[in-house]
Amino acid sequence: MAATTPRTRRRRPRTGLGDTPTGSRRIAVYVRRSTDDEHQPFSIDAQITALTSYINSQPGWVALPEPFSDDASGASTQRPGLQRALRAARAGRFDVLLVYRVDRFSRRLSDLLDLLAGLDDAGVAFVSATEPFDTSTSIGRMLVQLLGVFAEFERETIIDRVVNGMNAKAAKGKWPGGHRPFGYLVEPQTQKLVPHESEAPILREIVNMYVNQRLGTRAIADALNRRGVSNRQGKKWSGMTIGRILANPVYTGDILYGDVHVADAHPALADRDTWRRVRDIADARADAHNQRAMSDSDYHLTGLITCPYCGSKYIGTSAKGRNRTYRYYTCYSRVRYGAHGCDAPRLDATAMDAATLQALYDFYGNADQLIADAITRAQHHHRETNADRRGELDALETAITAKTAARDRYRTAFENGAMDEADAGPRLRELRAEIDALTVRRDEIADAIEDEPAAPSPATLDRIREHLANVIADGTSAERKATIEQLIAEIRITDDEKVIPVFRVPGPDEAVRAMPVLVGRARLEPSRHQSMSADAATTTHKL
Repeated sequence: MAATTPRTRRRRPRTGLGDTPTGSRRIAVYVRRSTDDEHQPFSIDAQITALTSYINSQPGWVALPEPFSDDASGASTQRPGLQRALRAARAGRFDVLLVYRVDRFSRRLSDLLDLLAGLDDAGVAFVSATEPFDTSTSIGRMLVQLLGVFAEFERETIIDRVVNGMNAKAAKGKWPGGHRPFGYLVEPQTQKLVPHESEAPILREIVNMYVNQRLGTRAIADALNRRGVSNRQGKKWSGMTIGRILANPVYTGDILYGDVHVADAHPALADRDTWRRVRDIADARADAHNQRAMSDSDYHLTGLITCPYCGSKYIGTSAKGRNRTYRYYTCYSRVRYGAHGCDAPRLDATAMDAATLQALYDFYGNADQLIADAITRAQHHHRETNADRRGELDALETAITAKTAARDRYRTAFENGAMDEADAGPRLRELRAEIDALTVRRDEIADAIEDEPAAPSPATLDRIREHLANVIADGTSAERKATIEQLIAEIRITDDEKVIPVFRVPGPDEAVRAMPVLVGRARLEPSRHQSMSADAATTTHKL
C-alpha cells in the first residue's frame, strides 16, 4: 500500500460553441429525477432518450458512454452523480455538460452560479437541450442566470404552498403530515390522530418504564428487544428511537407545528402530569450526562476500530465507578441496542489510546526500510494489476495514431483536389468522432496507471517523527486525536484479541504541521513477521 502524489492540472481553455459549432466535442449528459416527478414528464429514461437524440442532431458531438444521474432533490449540490460529473469536468474528461433543463441541474440560483463557475474554471461549456442558450456565449450566460432565478422562484413557491397547507391542517387540530407518531394512526376522513390498537399499549409501557421503573432509554430498548417486541418497521428498538418518542409532546393530545399549538386535538396516550415527569427526568439526565460526558477529543480511536463480532465501529463511552469514571471503546451496536444487539467486549480506552500512539512512534522510528519494502511490493502489485491496462493503452495509442494518419490523408487529398467535400466530409467527421472516443478511453486508463504508489521523502518522515514526539510529550488531547486520525487508517481486532493498527503513509514531500493533508492517503500495514522482528509492541498488543 502506498501514497499517491497529487497531480496539478492547468485550467483548460474553453471550447466555444456559439451558434455554429465546429470541430468535435465530448459531451457529458447529466440527468436528475426530481422528488415530485410523478407529476412531471422528466423521468431519467425520458431525459436520456431526449438528450441522446439531441446529441445525435449536433454535428461533431460525441457522447460519453455513461450519463451522470441522480434521483434526488435539486435543493442541494451534494448529489453523487453531480459530484462525479464535476470531478470528471476538472479532470478534462469532456467539453460540454448537457442537461434537459436548467432546473435538472440546480434549483438554487446561488448553487447554479457556483456550479457554472466551477465548469468555467474547468473549460467546460454548459448547455440545456430545451432552452436556447449555452454558456460559451455572453448572452447564454445571462439567460442561464435568468432561468436560474425562475427555477429558484418555482422551488420557493412550492415550499411556501406546502408549508402553508401544513400550517392550516395543524391549526385545525389535524396531523400536518410526515411520518405518523408511534402509537397513533391518521384517520383518513378527519386527518386526525387516533390511538393505534397494538402500538398504544407499547407506548404506555415505555412511559411507565421510564417514569416509574426509572429505566434509561437504552435499557428500555434492550427490554423490548429481549421480549421480541419490534418497532413499526419490524426492526430492533434503539435508545435513540425511545428518546425521540419521549421528547414528542403529541402524546399529551396536543398538535405542535411551527408556531401552531392546538391543545387536546386528539386522544392523549399520557396525561399531562405523567408527561411533565417524563420531561423532568429527561432534563435531569441530560444535565448529568453533559456534566460527566467527555469531549469527543478524549476518545482518540472513535470510528477507527471495527467490531470483530458484527462489523460495526467502536465509539467512546464511559461508566461511573465508585471512585472514578472508566473510559471504554464499545461496539456501536451494543451501545444502541444493548447486549442483545452485540455482546462484543468493551476495550479500555486509556490503554488503547496510549498503545496506539506508542505504536505510531515506534513504527516511524524504524520505518524507512519497512516503508521502502512495502512501497516496492505495492508498486509491483500495481504494475501487475495494470498489465492488461497497459496493453489496452498501447492498443489505443496505436489506433489513435492510425486514425489520425487516415484523417490527415483525407485532408491532404481534399486540399490537393483529389477528393471533393461530399466524399471527404462524412469520413472526416466519422474519424474525428472515433478519435475523440478513443482519446477519452486512453486518458481514463492513463490516469489509472499513473496513480502508482510513491514513497515519502526522508524529510517527510523526519517531520512526522518530530511531530509525533512533540504530540506524545506535550500535545493536547485534541492534537493527539487529530494525529491518530491522520496517520491511522483503521484498527483491526483479530480472533485471538490482538490489536493491529493499519498505518497511513504520506506521499513524497507532504508537509506535516497539523498534518491535515495526510487524510485519505493510502494505507500501509506491516506484515506480522516484520513488525515482530522490530518490536512486537509496534503493531500488536494483547488486550
